[in-house]
Amino acid sequence: MIQDLKKEIKNLLKDEKNNISVTFVGSSKIKKIEEISDIDIVVICKNMTEKYYKKQIKKLQEIDSKFYKSKFDKIYINNSFGPLKFNKHKTLVLHLMIYDLKTHKQHVIESPFTCLDWAMHDASYGDNLRDLYPIFDIQLKDFREARRSLKEYNTEFKEGKLSYREYLFTSNEEYLIVKKHKLVEDRELFEFMYHIVKFSLINLSKFVTNKNIFFTEDQIFSILPEFVIFKNLYRSLDRIKNNQDSYDIKEISQQCLNFLMFYHEYLNNKENEIESKKIYFLRHSKTNLNDGTFLGIRRNPDVEKKITKEKIKILKNINIKNFFTSRLKRAINTVNQLTDHYSESELLNEIDYGEIEGLTLTQVKNRYPQIIKSWSEGTDDHFPGGENLNDVQNRLNMFLSNNHLKTPLLGVTHQVFIRIAFCNAINLPINESYKLNIEHEEPYCFYNINGNFKSDHSRNEIYKIYEHD
Repeated sequence: MIQDLKKEIKNLLKDEKNNISVTFVGSSKIKKIEEISDIDIVVICKNMTEKYYKKQIKKLQEIDSKFYKSKFDKIYINNSFGPLKFNKHKTLVLHLMIYDLKTHKQHVIESPFTCLDWAMHDASYGDNLRDLYPIFDIQLKDFREARRSLKEYNTEFKEGKLSYREYLFTSNEEYLIVKKHKLVEDRELFEFMYHIVKFSLINLSKFVTNKNIFFTEDQIFSILPEFVIFKNLYRSLDRIKNNQDSYDIKEISQQCLNFLMFYHEYLNNKENEIESKKIYFLRHSKTNLNDGTFLGIRRNPDVEKKITKEKIKILKNINIKNFFTSRLKRAINTVNQLTDHYSESELLNEIDYGEIEGLTLTQVKNRYPQIIKSWSEGTDDHFPGGENLNDVQNRLNMFLSNNHLKTPLLGVTHQVFIRIAFCNAINLPINESYKLNIEHEEPYCFYNINGNFKSDHSRNEIYKIYEHD
């Protein structure tokens, strides 16, 4: 029955030419109809107007009752953003979340936990959410800064309120997304606590394993053995498996508060752990050959200008135990302004562009069209007589392996090398590394934790580096 209902919803929404994607998210895919509280629907459109928005809601309100009447008396449309639930007796709730491309991109940046969950679902119509805009892997800072972070959960739980967002149209074509709060009633508290505990552990499992997958209960507590003490709490909060009327709500609430405190200490320990593991990669100072031509290792210019006193002061204030540099003059003469004690490593060299060294992009298109074709096809061909991106990635991995005991360290290196480092840290395919804008003399910070290479930059900073449009 659920599949028939979803098919009907898809058919109603795909007829709207403004809609480019319809995706069913959440857990309804694996549940029977009597087990669900709502069906989550994410729609991405080209342009958002009030007229269009109301039209989509009306379409769903008019679904033929034959698709749900065996279990429900009526339909209710929840058009808010967030985990706000409307569990009404004999009512099927359709949680309709509509974004235009602009708000979808902003949501990806602000809500990585939610969007990574959604990325695991294939679209029922149109483009997959993960293909519309990249949703980068979870970083440690997300647990403090993103929506549905520890800070937000802690505040909302203690104050007994749940945040959600709604559209406010100021005209047909202009709108705001307004943040609101709803007081959590006793009957909703179990659902709220279950959401907090379940998704906090799932998100942490994704971070630790570097995998965006559905985790079972057994997998979660195998990955996070420190949290086994909260296994009974996790199970007790599942309303499908338990009669929660028999529980002492004050006792369960205290356990949830203990969970949040423990979670906070866990993150503190991780944050302290990475301080000694930080790896900075600095792109050398600018040269007169950073002029739009391909500059690799076959030309060896010096830097144009010395680093400013202000920038030197910033760089010298970073806690660094060991300095490294590539063997190219522009990198060596950059690190010389920071320290006299450094090691040279050819592993940090710029990519070898081979025969296209010194050419402009237009000249490459004319002389080596197969290279341009390989880029469009997403393959990683070698530059004629030179390296490919995977060669640079191998050098990155070798450098990290050789020097993992020498952190915190700073390596003065080059644009392509740092691009590949970011690709590894955020899970961007290396053939899309050209979309990353790496500035000269800017220290980019990474670390290895749990066997995974991560970025120490905020999500806003990462997406500023990423140039997609």
